[in-house]
Amino acid sequence: MDFPQIVFHVGEPSAGLDELMDDAGVSRAAFVTPANRHGRRQSAQENAEAFLRMNTLLAPTRYRRYAAEGRDPKGEWPPEPGMLIAGMPRAEAEALGRALEQNAIVFAERGSPPELVVL
Repeated sequence: MDFPQIVFHVGEPSAGLDELMDDAGVSRAAFVTPANRHGRRQSAQENAEAFLRMNTLLAPTRYRRYAAEGRDPKGEWPPEPGMLIAGMPRAEAEALGRALEQNAIVFAERGSPPELVVL
């Protein structure tokens, strides 16, 4: 099933995100971006290299991945490309975020609001 753009917010339940997890046959998902390590703006080249590194780290996994983008609700920070990774356990998502030198990830369990997980 193709999904239209799904917009979800930390702390707010998302029927669209729950539907995506149902379709993937999972009960959890993580949003991880490799961009702007440690919350410091990086060049487009550095962010592209970080995205390739994330894809390399995820290549041997069994998780279904969806192209995603993190957006600052205040609009003060540029959008950051990332992945919504269906089925990845929280501890594994946290480890991926740390490997990518991120300050946080977003983790969601079906039926619950997505949560910002500070690393």
